[in-house]
Amino acid sequence: MLRTLSRILFPSPCLYCGLLGEPLCSRCFEELRFEPHRRELEGLSVVSPYFYLEKSLLADLIYPFKYSHQSDIFRIFVPGLKEALRLLRVDLEGLVFAPVPLHPGRFLERGYNQAELLAKAVAKGMGGRVWNGLVRVKDTGFQSHVKKREERKENMKDAFEVVREWPGTGQIILVDDIVTSGSTLLACAEALRAAGVKNCSALTLADREKKAKNFGD
Repeated sequence: MLRTLSRILFPSPCLYCGLLGEPLCSRCFEELRFEPHRRELEGLSVVSPYFYLEKSLLADLIYPFKYSHQSDIFRIFVPGLKEALRLLRVDLEGLVFAPVPLHPGRFLERGYNQAELLAKAVAKGMGGRVWNGLVRVKDTGFQSHVKKREERKENMKDAFEVVREWPGTGQIILVDDIVTSGSTLLACAEALRAAGVKNCSALTLADREKKAKNFGD
């Protein structure tokens, strides 16, 4: 009741057009272009609800979410992430979500891990749990600044380690914000497999690769 009353008395402006009412009004929400799809990366299945395009509404939301301390923006993305997750065609009950970790220095700078926020929200809504047993031991800088696919892959080599016993024999879902070449997710998956994880897939908010095959039709 208090939350409803607060929205009535102090409506928030739409993050994109400024219309008072909701963090993202219904008209702008439709511009997100929900396109759930599945992509295969060297044996790793990756599902995403959106394709990332420069100078788009999605790009304008992701930037402040990652770099301007507007962490609450993650709530807008949760419904789409839940729907995309169904494309993995696995038992959704009891899933374990492993957010792609930030390097400690980057975490101190940002104050939060955007992948962990997404993982916690999806896990809560689907009866799963979050496992933070994966850590980043190598400061790889910004992958977006590395243009060539092979250089990205080399940059992420041995960047992650498993420091906690992984929970059981079920499916682990890696969670990240954007997938481009997939080198980050593949490096995480390699560390998990080295620790004995047999079933690993990934869920990302957005995919830069428009050639991904769409399984949502």
